[in-house]
Amino acid sequence: MPTPLRRRLRLARRGAVYGIAVALVCMAVVLGIASQVLPLAERHPDRIAAWLSERAGRPVAFDAVKTQWTRRGPLLQLDGLRLGAGDSGVRIGQAEVLVSMYGGLLPGRSFTELRLRGLALTLQRGDDGAWSVRGLPGQQRADDDPLSSLEGLGELQVIDGRLAIVAPSLGWNIQVPDIDLRLRVQGDRVRAGTRAWIRQDAAPLNVAVDFDRKAGDGRAYLDVAAEDIGAWSPLLRYAGVVAERGNGRVRAWTELRRHRVVLVTADAQLRQVGLRGAPLPASAAPTRVGFDQLEGRMRWRLVNGGWRLDAPRLRVGSAPAVQTLDGLVLAGGARYAVLADEVDAAPLFAVLGLSDRVEPGLRRWLVQAKPGARLARLALMGRRDGAMQGEGTLRDISFAPVGDAPGLSGLAGDFDGDASGFRLKLDPASRMRFDWPSGFAVVHDVRLQGDVLGWREGQGWRVGTSALKVEGKDYGADVRGGLWFQGDGTRPWIDLAADLDDAPVPAAKGFWIHHKMSKAAVDWLNGALVGGTVRDGRAIVTGDLDDWPFTRQNGRFEAVARIEDGQFKFQHDWPQVEQVHGDIAFIGNGFLLKARGMLADVAVPAFEAGIADFGEGDLKITARTDTDAGKLLAMLRQSPLHKTYADTLDHLQAKGPVAATFDLLQPLHANAQARRKLAGTVDLKGAQLAEKRWDLVFENVRGKAKYDDGGFASGPLQVVHDGQAGVLGLRAGSGTRDRNQAFEADLSAVVDADRLLDRAPEMAWLKPYMDGRSSWTVGVNIPRAFDGQA
Repeated sequence: MPTPLRRRLRLARRGAVYGIAVALVCMAVVLGIASQVLPLAERHPDRIAAWLSERAGRPVAFDAVKTQWTRRGPLLQLDGLRLGAGDSGVRIGQAEVLVSMYGGLLPGRSFTELRLRGLALTLQRGDDGAWSVRGLPGQQRADDDPLSSLEGLGELQVIDGRLAIVAPSLGWNIQVPDIDLRLRVQGDRVRAGTRAWIRQDAAPLNVAVDFDRKAGDGRAYLDVAAEDIGAWSPLLRYAGVVAERGNGRVRAWTELRRHRVVLVTADAQLRQVGLRGAPLPASAAPTRVGFDQLEGRMRWRLVNGGWRLDAPRLRVGSAPAVQTLDGLVLAGGARYAVLADEVDAAPLFAVLGLSDRVEPGLRRWLVQAKPGARLARLALMGRRDGAMQGEGTLRDISFAPVGDAPGLSGLAGDFDGDASGFRLKLDPASRMRFDWPSGFAVVHDVRLQGDVLGWREGQGWRVGTSALKVEGKDYGADVRGGLWFQGDGTRPWIDLAADLDDAPVPAAKGFWIHHKMSKAAVDWLNGALVGGTVRDGRAIVTGDLDDWPFTRQNGRFEAVARIEDGQFKFQHDWPQVEQVHGDIAFIGNGFLLKARGMLADVAVPAFEAGIADFGEGDLKITARTDTDAGKLLAMLRQSPLHKTYADTLDHLQAKGPVAATFDLLQPLHANAQARRKLAGTVDLKGAQLAEKRWDLVFENVRGKAKYDDGGFASGPLQVVHDGQAGVLGLRAGSGTRDRNQAFEADLSAVVDADRLLDRAPEMAWLKPYMDGRSSWTVGVNIPRAFDGQA
């Protein structure tokens, strides 16, 4: 660079520095002089009023003025400030006007600032969605424009003001006790910034607004970062749901058109979010839901005839089950839509359970059952009061059991439908869990294959299938029919039929409806079903489930099947019945088994076992058999009769044909055992009986004996003893003629005298005097053992 040019630049820089320094010194001198003579201005309020009138472009008057010098310039404290002339003037009252000596030099800044303290403002939303501000100076009449009155005075500052937010359609009537506001008007352009404190110890809400007051167009920005979002709970409430706790940051960018919010873009990063809802009926405690995290970027905007919400990122939930709702699209208004690649509705259901706009019964179920639904490729769209269509993939639907209502999870498939009906094509690879603790009491894990259809019928919906394959762990069924939800809040009407696959008998234990049956009945059934196979099973159920189990001819439940090679243990202390072949039927609230089988090697060609009413729990068993007396005796030795008659049964031998019957009434309720009844008959048809202790043998025994749970008694039994015919009578327990006797026996027969005396050694001295045969009647009594006797 040439030396003359370098010298000229150096001189120019030096001159500029000296010029700035001189200007600053001059300004400092002027300001110093002004600060000293400022108190003299209080003696000339008319000149101050004239200067302010020139600045405002309209007459300005006040009752008194005080001056004060500040670092930014002179501060005028005005009392009784009025803008305008006559009745059309605006009365402001106490105010401060700051003359900013330095700020006015900057582009877009004003030399004057109007400060108001303790001003009460109202932000109001109309039914048409338009927002307006009330309470500014000069807004005494509805058609007043306060901004035009304030424009000439520069920037308006509100210090320690109050704000009321009123939006009846949103249920808002919120009081913000402390706000600071700065507002600047330049023609139609209005720029404002505010900081609001809902509580002194809470973080403030920062808001910036820039809009055209004539067109009503503009933008706004909101930002709050707080350790306790719950402080803003009066503002964060809708439909009875209140955000009562949480920490993090929320930012929102808003666009306005014609004084209406048309676009909101929000970014939220929240942790430990807690929501509170209205108490459930008959409860004073509020309902609550908490989420460890809520993160999202969302955009809401008005569209033609409605609104649309896009959520490119949305994460809600608690670790490890944080729900991902990325890509969610919602639309409402004249047209509505839901679009999502993946969506988990569990958080939505949880929040719905807090809202007081949901029917109380449904709210209680939502809170207690905690339902969830995972959907993929969801596309639902329609027109209000018009057509609707939707499709997608149901990955899972779940809800927990509540009271006597069952729970469900794992139901999956592809669906499509419209406002009149739907179709769900079930995924056979998915396992559905049906959990009904008060009913089945065990969880059924099944696979479903087929289509489920639903359509409107009357005021409700009917859901059914023409072919549904159900495959459980050790059972299966082909089901057809459905349910009619009548839409009146009652239980549905059911019409179902099923063909059952072959299954093991014990599989039935998982289908007792426990809360409709006595515990004793359930315990007995669980103990009775030991083994075997159920074949050719069929079931139907029809009727209103409000009338279940249809015991008054108001519906029908029937399940029938054939039992092959079954094993049943009807009484815990009796041998189990094996090789059972027969038919079983569950009808209404009871069951009946008609079959044949083997009881401890005793063939039972026909028996019946059943409970007429599971609620009452009376078990009835009847059986008959034609068998060998030896096998029958061996079975009795394995029965509870052996405990009472062990001495007799252990020394008795028998063989030959016999017919027997068995009848049992066994109340299963503990408090009804007094009605227990056991009875039966034994018909000896030429059997042989022998008593080892007494060396007695009876041939060709014929006759009947009756027994019950207290003892037995025979009629005259025709016997042959030592080749001679006779009559034998046996009685024990409740069958004795003399209740003081435990056992009674009598025999009438032609007996050889020597043989008879040989059985009674104490009568041996009679042998020399007796010879030959004669008719004898011999009786044997064994006394009953009472307390204190052996």
